[in-house]
Amino acid sequence: MRIRAVAAALLLAVSPAAFHAAPTAAQPAKDDPVTEMARQRFQEGVKLFDQGRFEEARAAFLQAYALKKHPAVLLNLAQSELRSNHPVDAARHFSQYLRENPNANAAESKAAQEGLSAARTRTARLDIRVNIQGADIVVDDELLGRSPLPEPVDTLGGARKVEVKMPGYKPVVVTTNARVGKTETVNVTLESESGAPVPAPPSPAEPEPTSDRSASEKDEGVSISTEGRKPFLQWMQDDHAAWVTGGVTVLGLTSGVAFTLLANKASNNADIIAQQILDHTAKDPELLNYGNENRTGNPCADPIPVTSTTNYAPACKQLKDNLDIRDTDRTLSYVGWGLAGAGAVATGVLYFVRTSPGKSTASNVQPVVVAPIVGSSVHGMVIGASF
Repeated sequence: MRIRAVAAALLLAVSPAAFHAAPTAAQPAKDDPVTEMARQRFQEGVKLFDQGRFEEARAAFLQAYALKKHPAVLLNLAQSELRSNHPVDAARHFSQYLRENPNANAAESKAAQEGLSAARTRTARLDIRVNIQGADIVVDDELLGRSPLPEPVDTLGGARKVEVKMPGYKPVVVTTNARVGKTETVNVTLESESGAPVPAPPSPAEPEPTSDRSASEKDEGVSISTEGRKPFLQWMQDDHAAWVTGGVTVLGLTSGVAFTLLANKASNNADIIAQQILDHTAKDPELLNYGNENRTGNPCADPIPVTSTTNYAPACKQLKDNLDIRDTDRTLSYVGWGLAGAGAVATGVLYFVRTSPGKSTASNVQPVVVAPIVGSSVHGMVIGASF
């Protein structure tokens, strides 16, 4: 199973990889093993940081943040990264902390702002602007998000490869020279795979001239007249068959939207886990020649490696679980959208069949409704914010 590059949660019982601790730890939730484990890793990180073992503190805070997305852990992680010579990671996490916690107390906000300023004395920034929203933005093979990004990207100085891609469009790869302490603007224009330029947003339509002609008189082709029929909304209220098909449409829309959101959430979780696995494998020298293969870029293929510092099986299992959840939710969303479309079509057909001029809609014919039955259970994932 290949791992996609992106970023989120890592559950490796690993060794070194660092982050720091500000004196702000919230109380753990009682009888919650995940919170308890996160609190233990957080406390380990604080002790290691106080001992000046910043790289090991970074690893502890990274594991704690993977278990609980708590702002105190994020701030301490950024502090450890700053002191263990990971300025790009530090700048990104300080920036994330400030962006996600606008109501933090003055001392923590000041510490984060000062840390961000210190980190950015050693980083360059790329302001990547894309003409299409929702395109994947990859810098040096690391997926950093989708356009538009909330702010310029922190990166190392020197030649940087920027790749922008989106289904239906030709991918664009640009190499730019990033200068430390400077912000470079990178403009990317995506074109459709057919080579046609991206269409401009449509301008407001001109109002159609008024005319005394009826709609049927204006259309030269075949049209379906509603003359003499009961108004659609009134028919929906009165005809039980409309209740059924309308209900199917609403049910399909609701499930389509819900499962699409769940699939996106699982996909994002998988992306985050995958990126953090890759971040760790890049620092595990034993994977360079594990079983006579370089496994740094594909640690979750069988057999899953176990090195002297890391057992990759738990993280790979969590990644696979999220990918399975994503695929299941996507399938259910397709079922929902299909159901909504079928219900809408059936409603339209019934309206014209059962409201013919002079025909009563109080038919005794019972409608036949075909709906899918899903037998598999729905899985979800909850990441607590308390710590």
